[in-house]
Amino acid sequence: MQKSKGWKIKSDRPEEIHVKPEFFYTKQEIESYSNSNSIKKTQEAIASRIIELLNIKEGKILDLGAGPGFTSLVYQNAGFEVLALDKIPDMLAKAKEKKLKVIEGDMLNLSSLFKPNSFDAVVSASALQWIKDKDEIREVALGVYLILKPKGKIAIQFYPKSEEELLSTAHIFKKCGFEGQIILDNPDNPKKRLIFLVMQRN
Repeated sequence: MQKSKGWKIKSDRPEEIHVKPEFFYTKQEIESYSNSNSIKKTQEAIASRIIELLNIKEGKILDLGAGPGFTSLVYQNAGFEVLALDKIPDMLAKAKEKKLKVIEGDMLNLSSLFKPNSFDAVVSASALQWIKDKDEIREVALGVYLILKPKGKIAIQFYPKSEEELLSTAHIFKKCGFEGQIILDNPDNPKKRLIFLVMQRN
């Protein structure tokens, strides 16, 4: 696991202010998000990086918190069978416009949405930071473990508030049966820093 300097983000992000994504992503916010070229390019770059980190060539992928489908479309175009999951119907409507397979649901309820051993990989971009409660993170990790095939992989990019939150999240996933590491891209540049959990189910 890579060492960090004990960073902490000082500014409040939407997840600190609004607590739940459905409170922040109003119809107007969804329209703005979905039509933003800069967000689209950022999400596409993150998805491309996730494909590199997964290091698999094919398979069935579940995209958690897929939003309007920017990332899911990258995975689909790379040859993966992709299912986009989000809890906000208006986000999924945007993903449907891209001809993506979607499912409405909460990443906290994966075990009730899918059968065990359903996916070769579970991925997520810019979504896990909305879950702050450790017990809820554990529910996500256990759900992901259940629906992954043996030796299935995860690559989760998110924006933790601090190094402490990052390490705590990684520890929870490891306690739930995953092995792997934290990957930091641009670790010394807070504005460009990207954080990934890249792990494999035992």
